[in-house]
Order: sequence, then structure tokens, then C-alpha cells
Amino acid sequence: MSQRKIDLTQLQPEQLVEFQKSTQQEIDHFTQSLHALQTANTKLKQCIKSVDRMSSGENSELLVPLTSSLYVPGKAIDKDEYLVDIGTGYFVGKSAKDAKVVYENKIKKLTEDSAKLKDIIVQKNDIMNSINMVLRSKVQGQRESG
Repeated sequence: MSQRKIDLTQLQPEQLVEFQKSTQQEIDHFTQSLHALQTANTKLKQCIKSVDRMSSGENSELLVPLTSSLYVPGKAIDKDEYLVDIGTGYFVGKSAKDAKVVYENKIKKLTEDSAKLKDIIVQKNDIMNSINMVLRSKVQGQRESG
């Protein structure tokens, strides 16, 4: 993504307002994306806890989803074989240890992506603050001259 430097003081107030709206939309989009990454991260951590709980042998009973809202009781037969979602609807059988490694790698990637998104959001907020300051000074200048 190429970035151009824009001298905000050279823009008209109307252009600044449009730029402000566009920047706010970007901030909102990135914030929603960050929330989605954090939600996925939480779900992956829950997967690791589930593998740990099932592997410990405490309880082999579980609820099996038939649809998004319908579950039936089930019982785990092999506590060291897990189906792990590797993406795009494909599942692979993994041992408890390997399943946890897959989930930990996904968590690591999501954490890195979240950090990048947070940096982008900070940059966009800095841009928004600059736009607001320039817009305020231009409006003040118009009031004084008008």
C-alpha cells in the first residue's frame, strides 16, 4: 500500500471533513477487525483448554453440535485423537499434543496480527487528531476573517 503525504493545511474545510469521515470509517473497520481477531483468539484458547480437559481423563462426556443451535450428548472414545480445523473446512486428526501445537501457532499468528492492527489504529487516530486540529484552526480563521 503506497502512502502519500498530504499537507492538511492546503485542503479546504470541506475536503478536510470528507477526509475526516473516510479516516473514521477506516478506524471503525480496523477496530471491528481487531475485535474479530480477539474473539478468534479467545476461541482458540478455549480449544486448548478443551483438549487439556478431555486428555486429563476427568470426563469423557461432551455435547456434539448437530447444527448451530442443536447439540446431542456424546462420549469420547479415544481421548488422544482430535479433529483439528486446519482451515477452509478441512479437518485433520491430531494427537492431543499436536492439536495444542496447531492451536498455539494460530494464537501466535493472531496475536501478531492484532499487534499490527493496534499500530494501524494508533496511526489512524493520530491522523484523525491532526485533521481535527487543522479543521478547528481553519474554522476559527474563517470566523475571524468573516
